[in-house]
Amino acid sequence: MLKFTLSTLFLFAFLCSNLGAQTVKKLEIGDKFPTMNGELLSSKEISLPDHCKGKVSLLIVAFKRGTQPQIDTWTKPVMKEFSMYDEFRFIEIPMISNFYSWISNYINTGMRKGIVPSMHKNVMTYYGPLSDYYSYFGVENKKLCHVFLLDKEGKIQFMDQGESQSHKSKLLIDKIKNLLNN
Repeated sequence: MLKFTLSTLFLFAFLCSNLGAQTVKKLEIGDKFPTMNGELLSSKEISLPDHCKGKVSLLIVAFKRGTQPQIDTWTKPVMKEFSMYDEFRFIEIPMISNFYSWISNYINTGMRKGIVPSMHKNVMTYYGPLSDYYSYFGVENKKLCHVFLLDKEGKIQFMDQGESQSHKSKLLIDKIKNLLNN
């Protein structure tokens, strides 16, 4: 009887501990971008995708330093084409483990010094757990940036990773134009 009671209690405890566990599925086109809270280098706290609501938004996520050359292959042609559109938003998101949150002010200050002030509204630092985002984004190589185009409702309309090539940039620009015209 004692074995049965202990087994039942163990099973009950196991089931209860897994009730709150969520399965994180890899994002697909049409999915809503996952919630992510952070601070723009302009010192404004924001929450994605809410901050992008009503705007066509390009989000580029980076998990490692040194991805800026990849990011630039996406942003240079897009910003050349759309930087003057009020209905378009671009945000670069360095993903930093919560281990470093205690020196976030130091890190953010360093980023502010290295980025022209007019772009501070376009960089949101995220400090926190990374594992769910690795799953959401299907991260296999942390050295690659991850690119997401959101429609005005925060749903993903384009995804890619790594460096862009001219055909990818053209496809992205065409998708942005279509979304802005809807």
